[in-house]
Amino acid sequence: MNEDKLAPFLGTWILDAEESDFEQGDPPKSATLKIDDNFGMAVFTMNQVDADGEITNDTFEAMPDGPEVKLGKSGLVDAMRLVFQGDRKLVSEARRGGLTLMKAERELSNDGGTLTITQTVHLVDVASFTNITVYRKAQ
Repeated sequence: MNEDKLAPFLGTWILDAEESDFEQGDPPKSATLKIDDNFGMAVFTMNQVDADGEITNDTFEAMPDGPEVKLGKSGLVDAMRLVFQGDRKLVSEARRGGLTLMKAERELSNDGGTLTITQTVHLVDVASFTNITVYRKAQ
């Protein structure tokens, strides 16, 4: 069942910087997000060129609606989970000590051609920042 729910999210997504809104940091010059299905695991691969031309590549995977995944490599967060909220929203939460520090809500448009990611970062005892990135599905 989850693979059917994951299917509309799969593919390569290209950042629409004009439509994106950043409270924290500068919007990247360009970015792509690729979502693959690896035997039920959602694999996210992000490639980004920031405002200064620096390239960042990142990848992570998680089982949608599966158990929380313990993370070892990052000092900032120690666990992550990925859940569906309805059929059009896939949400990841990164936690440390049980507190959610980062939450990314990936919401599909009705036609499936746009993926809007609302990412909120909670800086403990400081503030919360929300960046909204809009991606268009590559043809």
